[in-house]
Amino acid sequence: MPGSRRPAESDFELYDVRKPLPRSSPVERDALFTRALWETHLDGEGRVHRVKELQDRVFGGGCEADLRAEVWPFLLNMFPWESTLEERSRIMEEKRQEYEVLTNQWKSITPNQLKRFTLHRDREALVEKDVLRTDRTLEFYKGPDNPHVTALHEMLMTYCQYNFDLGYVQGMSDLLAPLYVLFNDKLLAFWAFVGYMDMVEDHFFMDQQKIQGKLADLSSLIYYCDSELYNHLEKEDSSNFFFCFRWLLINFKREFKDTDILELWEVIWTCPYNTDYSLFIATAILLQERDAIISGNMSFSQILKYINDLSQQLDLHKVLGNAESLFHNIRSQPDIPFNIRSHILRLVDSAMSSLDSAHVNSHAAEVTQDASRDTLDMSRDTIDMSPRDQESIARDQESSSGEPSREVNAAELGVDPASVLLLQ
Repeated sequence: MPGSRRPAESDFELYDVRKPLPRSSPVERDALFTRALWETHLDGEGRVHRVKELQDRVFGGGCEADLRAEVWPFLLNMFPWESTLEERSRIMEEKRQEYEVLTNQWKSITPNQLKRFTLHRDREALVEKDVLRTDRTLEFYKGPDNPHVTALHEMLMTYCQYNFDLGYVQGMSDLLAPLYVLFNDKLLAFWAFVGYMDMVEDHFFMDQQKIQGKLADLSSLIYYCDSELYNHLEKEDSSNFFFCFRWLLINFKREFKDTDILELWEVIWTCPYNTDYSLFIATAILLQERDAIISGNMSFSQILKYINDLSQQLDLHKVLGNAESLFHNIRSQPDIPFNIRSHILRLVDSAMSSLDSAHVNSHAAEVTQDASRDTLDMSRDTIDMSPRDQESIARDQESSSGEPSREVNAAELGVDPASVLLLQ
């Protein structure tokens, strides 16, 4: 089956996939990180002290809403923690000047230049298309001729000048739009976006290796935590976890309410554990929904529709509580497979032999290879389709004979080429 491998009996020698991971109680969220607490971390010149304590507080409880515009520039590496107010003022002046230079570069392209600049034309066409459908139900972006939509276009085009190699890739507008709402300032929003993209730039690379790896890691976690769920997904040709592609690409931006996504992002940024915390959030969501998926005997298309319908319906604090509990639960197990221990939890265990390592890594390696071949191109093509369109595609993937289709590409699906992600 594409994107999956049924475990061999020999795999059970290292961990018994027939035993589900024991369930544990959700971790209670802490109190909000408040302005009063924030001020205890600042000295007379504006330097931030006890940074690890601050990050732990944000991870555990999130920031007060009206404090984020002050704290996030540090979390997104716009300012060094040890910088003074005066130094930050100079930094922003330098950033203002650089933004103007970058913006003037693309705005000064002449019509004759544009005729011979296919890459720029294509990028701008994709940006124009995306900003017109990004968060337009929010009051901030609502209505025709909205100046905030125009500013969103300007910032994304300026980012293309800032990062020539990457340019613009579909999905990036989802990361910028909430930042602009938060800061309500182009300059701050742009450089916050630059900091965010520095963290997740490899999500958008042409080779898709980062997302392939994350889908493989997610597969490994489900395989270890809940073999019954994994086996059902495999039976329904869904163990490639294609339906989670959007989650991981843009850090769940479309899955939670607008106010909740800000807290989720700051939790990911301040995670104190040496791991990719988004994987545990994704795993927690799937384990929450496992009974509905299994008891409903959901098919490929039903799973895709069900996951899409979770958008805006998820309880953030329940998910975060379950994700942290899951992390500690897995980490406390005596039989953690080597690939999860070393690659996902990033724990060093010299007692595990190289033979053991190769043996238990085979599952993740095969998932990665198959996911690259069979599903990810389709995932990028469908990121901006409606749930109804995605469900239709899923049905098309099941042939009239009842056998799942091995590969579906944009041309076969009749996907508008303009909706395909431009990966430069």
